[in-house]
Amino acid sequence: MLAVTEPGVHKISVMVCTQLMKTALLENTFGYFAHLDPGPMLIVQPKEDAAEQFSKERITPLIRATPVLRGIFGGGRTRNADDTLLYKAFPGGFAALAGAGSPDNLARRPIRVGMCDEVDKYPITKEGNPLDLVDERMATFANWLSVRACSPTIADESLIEASYNEGDQRQASVECPHCRHRNFLEFFKHVHWETDEATGEHRPATAAIHCEACGSAWSEGQRLMALRTVRWHQTRPFSCCGKRHEPMLEYEQAWSDPDMSDPVGAVWAWWQADRWAVYRAHCPDCGRWAVPNEHASFTASKLFSPWPKDAPPKIAAKWLAAKEDPDKRVTFDNTQLGRPHKRQAAKDIAAEALMRRAENWAGDVPEGVAVITAGLDTQDDRVEIEFVGWGRGEESWSLDHVTVEGDPATEELWQRVDRELLRRFRRADGREFVVQAACIDSGGHHTQAVYKFAKARLGRHVWAVKGQSSRNGERTPVWPTARPSAANRSKFKPVIIGTNAAKDSIRWRLGLEEPGPGYMHFPASRELGWYTQLTAERLITKVASGRRYTVWDLPKGKANEALDCRVYAFAALNGLLQLGMKLNLVADATLPAPELPSQQPTTAPAPQKPPTKAKPHKFAPRKGSSWMKRRG
Repeated sequence: MLAVTEPGVHKISVMVCTQLMKTALLENTFGYFAHLDPGPMLIVQPKEDAAEQFSKERITPLIRATPVLRGIFGGGRTRNADDTLLYKAFPGGFAALAGAGSPDNLARRPIRVGMCDEVDKYPITKEGNPLDLVDERMATFANWLSVRACSPTIADESLIEASYNEGDQRQASVECPHCRHRNFLEFFKHVHWETDEATGEHRPATAAIHCEACGSAWSEGQRLMALRTVRWHQTRPFSCCGKRHEPMLEYEQAWSDPDMSDPVGAVWAWWQADRWAVYRAHCPDCGRWAVPNEHASFTASKLFSPWPKDAPPKIAAKWLAAKEDPDKRVTFDNTQLGRPHKRQAAKDIAAEALMRRAENWAGDVPEGVAVITAGLDTQDDRVEIEFVGWGRGEESWSLDHVTVEGDPATEELWQRVDRELLRRFRRADGREFVVQAACIDSGGHHTQAVYKFAKARLGRHVWAVKGQSSRNGERTPVWPTARPSAANRSKFKPVIIGTNAAKDSIRWRLGLEEPGPGYMHFPASRELGWYTQLTAERLITKVASGRRYTVWDLPKGKANEALDCRVYAFAALNGLLQLGMKLNLVADATLPAPELPSQQPTTAPAPQKPPTKAKPHKFAPRKGSSWMKRRG
């Protein structure tokens, strides 16, 4: 907030975790300019309905609760042409609100102050990057200001990440309450907790920040007190006097030197810029300010949050719950660390390497499987089916892959498909398993045949699905969380699944090398061609309207039926989870019974008393009563 009035600053980019004052920054910036430095302003939200919601839930209460703004805007009691949800006029200027999906609204008027919220959710338009359109509207003002705020999303695709990297990359440090060393807090570097030596079980309740210099643990009260010592430092690397400097690296090298009493001043000096709470980087040779402050960019994690729900034990518990799930890892990195998530799915995986780790197991179903789902890919002359067993932590086993040949337009083919879905799988100890859910691809030339087959078997959780048309690499949940409206329930529609997110998760799991949560097991009987289909697609980067995004691409001449079947089987599992199934609990309940000891007891068991006849409940009707006679 101090950067709003810092001399020389024209852009502010805030890439921080959730619930860390991003909205308060926009609110106070709006109130400051409306009250003390009026001019035309534009507040941009991802969509127009989000702009209306921001106006009703943020701007209107701010005006009502602030006396000086109440005097300027009239407290919201009057309604005229200059006071609507998307337009607020005041003496000397106005504040317009717009959705980023409408380039006409962004380019309609010149503005002096632009505030862009949730920029990573902005749609890509034909006119270009919405952030650039907003900045172009400020060309006629010398004292312009552009503010961008958002939690990041995916590395190399996130708009707020790109904007942060363009700025001076300010990071915060706090003072250790024990040794007064300044720590640039990072979760994986400074937060530690206990583990049980016997079982290796983590104890997140013991998580606390530890100073990197003295090793002392901070209590929660000390962490909150340390937040009062926050300083912001420019950390962007720079070149000056023929040398390349990386402020953070040089600082770490300096404080680790036992002969260095003042690491900051001795290496290259961060100097405070008067009262604006920023320590600017200076060249250690010539002494000039080496990093311009025209674009002030900030990042911070939950460790800087003052709220009790964001204490280190809470963050550690979230990390332990998310570390084995690629989808939860994205959420954790974005919402807790305030950093963009780096996809691990981009690396190539050799089909031969997967084939070499194939296994043999006794029975149709190995020990560990709790639930079986099926994924069906419909082609013009066949239906391919993969049966997948799922265990604790979504560890999976490919149980079988069959091809039902025939014309999908005929009833006879679907009868054979149904017989496959009704198969019973046996474990080595004799326990039987059946398919609990299946997803069938309804795209292609046989959509109505798939609809008819799935509609008749909804009670068995056989769902017709269709991959979402995710333009520009958009990621949506594998299984939709929104329920269909009452108006659409009478008409049968396929379930729209997030194929991009499913393929991200599958590719990440293929890269796991140790059995456990998420690991994928394959049978030794599977041929190399199946593995080639499973790894056929590649994650490529595209650019549209100046924005980068990634999509899964199938090279020409290659087949991917095995991957599609796994996507649909994974979607079926997500459908069961959405219905409330607890996979880990089911996995624990289906574990094989422990083996009984072979040694017989040497003494005869004590005689058992014959069971006594249970007395009837006091409210139960007596035999021969009128009630019993009436009931026959």
